[in-house]
Amino acid sequence: MRTILHVGVLIALISLFGCDQNPFRTVKPTENPVTNFLDSETGNTISTRTTGPWELGMVFSSSVNGKITKIGSRMPEPGTYRIIIWDFDSKQALRQKSISQTAADKLEMTDVEWLTLTPNKKYVISINSQGDGINKKYAVVNKTGGVEFLPFARGSILVYNTCSRNTATPAFPDGTQNVKNELYGFVDFMFEADN
Repeated sequence: MRTILHVGVLIALISLFGCDQNPFRTVKPTENPVTNFLDSETGNTISTRTTGPWELGMVFSSSVNGKITKIGSRMPEPGTYRIIIWDFDSKQALRQKSISQTAADKLEMTDVEWLTLTPNKKYVISINSQGDGINKKYAVVNKTGGVEFLPFARGSILVYNTCSRNTATPAFPDGTQNVKNELYGFVDFMFEADN
């Protein structure tokens, strides 16, 4: 009888502490849409510009429920850059954070308070080209021949177009809108789809 009691307690402990995840659950990978596009697309021409300051934005949506957990900067020069995620319709800032990019043209990611995305709702993520109070270079991607390449989809993220505004202070980048033949910055984010 005592053996049965010990076995019962052991089984209860194993079931309580042994496994806290569903073994059949599908774990979806994180997505970095801009980095994935830059690394996988052919025919891209990348150049730099030095005018500014610019709020350089990208309009996007998610096709599934999920959240942005990190934001990142991949600018041509090191510096501290301000990144903002905006609601496209209301033009309200939803998240804002500065990121210190330590190496030129190398993606630097930082945690951000999670932002839950509503499927098919448009958002804008922007980066200001002024770093450390100085106008910095920013990159521009074009396709050979200047053809339109936006919108593009990577994973669950659809990037519609880019936009910009000549400003050093936080402002929704609506000075130039609906650009479909250039991608600026670069700014990126990590998206995690809900399981």
